[in-house]
Amino acid sequence: MAQTAAQIVDFGTTTIGTQFAGIMMMRRRRTFETVVSSAPVVLEADGLQQRLREGPGVDPAMPSRTIMSADLARDTRWPRWGPVVVDLGLVSVLSAELRAAGQRIGVINFYGDHVRQFTDQDAHVASLFASHAAAALAAVALRENLQNALDSRTIVGQAQGVLMERFDVDADRAFTILRRYSQDGNVKLTDVARALVESRELPGTSPGLR
Repeated sequence: MAQTAAQIVDFGTTTIGTQFAGIMMMRRRRTFETVVSSAPVVLEADGLQQRLREGPGVDPAMPSRTIMSADLARDTRWPRWGPVVVDLGLVSVLSAELRAAGQRIGVINFYGDHVRQFTDQDAHVASLFASHAAAALAAVALRENLQNALDSRTIVGQAQGVLMERFDVDADRAFTILRRYSQDGNVKLTDVARALVESRELPGTSPGLR
């Protein structure tokens, strides 16, 4: 996803006309993570939004698909985030929501280093741009999830094969052994399986064989 996000930001800065842009993706519990930024100062500004839980990109009541501020020094909507970002040299912002399948999946933030850098036309273009960007990011995420699921099934199957050969058990029994190791050690099943495949050894006596 990082490569696709980087391409989106690169094209977005050219389209909107700024050097400063970044993409924040929504994670669990409505938290955000910056997956790409065009400059270190963008990473810092986005990070402040996440830490302060304040700013155009993290606003849970985002009134529209885009939020714009012509002058953050005078904008009262973000009393903690705004002044700090201005001190970083970013004085205007345009945020466009990323939505896929009716769900908010993230936001792309464009920052300006002078006041009134963005226009209503820029906001319109950013909204259209974000729609296409969200579709691309969602497609990549789906592809990665499918590949991860396939990889997980493959490694677990290999680990089952090791146990079946080593202890002369069937596939169901081998899976039970792996699952018990996972539960007892509070380790992901795929991590237990990968360790077994790589070392060809179980750590200690298998709880499923006692």
